[in-house]
Amino acid sequence: MSKFIKNKKAVMSLTFLHVGLIIATGILLSAVISVVFLNDWQKKADLENIASGFSTLVQGMDTRFFENVTMFYLPDKNYDYNISISTEYVTVDTSGNWFNTLSIKHRFLKKPLLNRNYKEWITGKNFHSFLNDTYGCFGNETDPVMSTDVDLVKDEIKSIFEQANFSFSADPFYLEIEKPVYIEQVFIFYDLDGDNEWDKENDEKQSFVLVYQI
Repeated sequence: MSKFIKNKKAVMSLTFLHVGLIIATGILLSAVISVVFLNDWQKKADLENIASGFSTLVQGMDTRFFENVTMFYLPDKNYDYNISISTEYVTVDTSGNWFNTLSIKHRFLKKPLLNRNYKEWITGKNFHSFLNDTYGCFGNETDPVMSTDVDLVKDEIKSIFEQANFSFSADPFYLEIEKPVYIEQVFIFYDLDGDNEWDKENDEKQSFVLVYQI
């Protein structure tokens, strides 16, 4: 009888030990899973901030009343991430902790102009020089596009946008994290009435936003 009681106590002790180990393991696994999910949640919040900040800055450039350049610095993180842009979207992604990919995509309300095919220009200043070399005017307020060339220049810019839309939708531009991104508002002034000067009552101007790295 005493042996039976001793064995019963031993079995009960072993059972309690197993239960304790199961509970401890469950708590440990819950803690690990919580940390992993929290880590991914924090990463996704980081990606959202980067994408939102970038797209908002591009959109904000369109409200400027003069040509302007702003530099956007991509933040350093303790993990690797990618940021790519087309004329439609900015996409930021990184690896999650469950062999998954975390990705955030924001649509540009103001489509930026990206350049891959034209080696003559990168910056707004380059673009004005390109217009001068091609059409004999810089297309700025003091040297507007001549009335005889307005349609040609507009068609040229439309073609550049169409090529960019097609090219970067198929193969987005991956930004280099360590380099600043230049976001530039550019104006092209058109002398519609042919008086060789630009005035806001009778003439026209066109704006677009360049995004580039140098």
